[in-house]
Amino acid sequence: MLTLLSLPPAVALVSGFGLALVLAYIFTGLIGRLARRKGWLDQPSERRVHKVAVPRLGGVAIFLAFLISVLLIYWPGSLHEALVYEGFLPAAVFITAVMAYDDVRGLPPGIKLGLQTVAVVILMLPGLAAGHLNEHGDIISSIHNPLHIANIINSDTLEIPLIFAIPFTWFWTVGMMNTINFVDGLDGLAGGITMITAVVMTVISVLLGQYAVAVLCAIFAGSVLGFLPHNWTPAKIFMGDSGSMFLGLALAVLANIGGAKLATMLLLLGIPVLDVAVVIIQRVRGGRGAFHYDKRHLHHKLLESGYSQRQIVLMFYGLTSFFGLLAILSLVLPDALPFVFRTSIAGASLAHLIGLALVGLAMIFILSFLIRRRRPNKDQPVLTTSQPHRESNL
Repeated sequence: MLTLLSLPPAVALVSGFGLALVLAYIFTGLIGRLARRKGWLDQPSERRVHKVAVPRLGGVAIFLAFLISVLLIYWPGSLHEALVYEGFLPAAVFITAVMAYDDVRGLPPGIKLGLQTVAVVILMLPGLAAGHLNEHGDIISSIHNPLHIANIINSDTLEIPLIFAIPFTWFWTVGMMNTINFVDGLDGLAGGITMITAVVMTVISVLLGQYAVAVLCAIFAGSVLGFLPHNWTPAKIFMGDSGSMFLGLALAVLANIGGAKLATMLLLLGIPVLDVAVVIIQRVRGGRGAFHYDKRHLHHKLLESGYSQRQIVLMFYGLTSFFGLLAILSLVLPDALPFVFRTSIAGASLAHLIGLALVGLAMIFILSFLIRRRRPNKDQPVLTTSQPHRESNL
């Protein structure tokens, strides 16, 4: 079998990206036609923008392209990567399969949250069973310490006791899955943000010398990019919960598999994460459930302010790319940063934390300026969401 062991890193990276892209593009078209024949469609309604029935199983195509490419090209480069990989693949198979069933038949919110929890348990099992005191696979048992360079805490990493690491890993992974699910509200929005994030993670992994991780990130980026042409507005197919949950799971794993990646992921997805947090707080304070459907999300407010779907999606792409560039520059141009940042991983993490402050400022800027800048055209109906997932169902 052709694996990373027999390919130079650069060749594996490029071939993995290209293979995943081509497979995802082909599989998405095939699954879209199959879904139409079987009647697995999302029907138009008052809560949707699309005027015709649209298939919603694009996530299955993304996952199949990723799975085949990974099995052919990727090979773990360390014990940590091997333990993560052993948990990630079965967890991804499980969450994609059960959420594909949800896309076709529908599942209640409590069941979906339970299934997400099962996926996280599957993810953590290899690390729990490994028996290594300092290696727990995909259990987040330590984080890089951004305060070390400032001599506030004299340690490169902050260790998390296992009793706290397990629930923290659950919170991180389930939170990431639902963040991508919530942001999947416009054609191409969730997929594009995820693809840009995966590309940035690929570059950072190369800069850190983690070539096997870079190949995994590149394969993931290619599988999402191959889906996007079918999902660009007007979408011919939706990724559905099978797609958003797999994408969220993959991002959660990629954030833990290499150095300084949790801070990077929060930086890249800071605006969607902050948006979800604010909306959930508003819902709970208003006496509604955290997953109650409403139009409080940032993309809803931008739609109501008169921006088109394409403008909003490109706006999010631009912001994600900007913060991705900031994350990369924190590694490649350390001498251009203030003295407090001049270290590799710890300094980059501190730069990322400051970047998170910029995320908050960007969120305030969008809400205070962009929304007020335009007003909806009264002759046109206000759009709400073009993607078919139901937040009330997680």
